[in-house]
Amino acid sequence: MNKVTINRRRHIFKAVTWNLLAMTTTYLVLTILPPYCGLEGISKEGAGFLTIVDRAIKLLFYYGHERAWFASNFGVIKNR
Repeated sequence: MNKVTINRRRHIFKAVTWNLLAMTTTYLVLTILPPYCGLEGISKEGAGFLTIVDRAIKLLFYYGHERAWFASNFGVIKNR
């Protein structure tokens, strides 16, 4: 069985791209959703709702992020 080596840069780049995607998701959820949901002055219930929505969206994005990285060869070194 051939093993592969994963370059450290791949892990760092993957962590950075996930962090940017997660921050962008949080920003968009907190700026776009409240006016449409009547949560301008965010209450505890509104904050809870936005947290649940944020986590659900991030779960979907994380799955897509992982699938994209799984398909990528960036930083993968094939040992022979």
